[in-house]
Amino acid sequence: MQVQKIVIKGMVCERCISSVTDELLKLDVQVMEVSLGQVILQAPFLIDEALIGERLRPLGFTLLSDKRSKVVKDVKALISEMYSGHFDFADHFRFSAFLASRMNMSYDKISNDFYALEKTSLEQFSISFRIDKIKEELVYTNKSLADIAVAFGFSSVAHVSKQFKTHTGLNPSYFRKLKTSKEATQASLSKA
Repeated sequence: MQVQKIVIKGMVCERCISSVTDELLKLDVQVMEVSLGQVILQAPFLIDEALIGERLRPLGFTLLSDKRSKVVKDVKALISEMYSGHFDFADHFRFSAFLASRMNMSYDKISNDFYALEKTSLEQFSISFRIDKIKEELVYTNKSLADIAVAFGFSSVAHVSKQFKTHTGLNPSYFRKLKTSKEATQASLSKA
């Protein structure tokens, strides 16, 4: 799930919070928190801020897009592109060099802006994103862990396994077993 923070100009009272919440719920957006001047949303993908802006404008609210928010949004889009499972990682690929090059900014500036808004490091966000995508691959595909490791930029199966254990407390084999039990359940349901 993606967490997205949107800054809103014009929110000055509790009624404003209620109005913004109502509009977001009409858009079928999962709202984590609404406070004066900002909204935190959760969705499986980044939500179109332009659509939200169109819905809130008639109520007298405007979305503020500051530079840091744009940096974070662009970084998340690049991470999503890189770790889609279809990115061609060059030999000796460096995430930091790739981001700095694509965004035409120093990696330190990107990293600092990201941390200031997300309260997590770029590295931790990237690893968590990759682990979530790998979980999906293990449960929904027949790809080997070695192929998945390469597709998501890990150097080896051991590296993926270590990151998995650190971040989830589980081994990748647990998620492969979920696939097997899911298939067995589906097979028994189709026989019934």
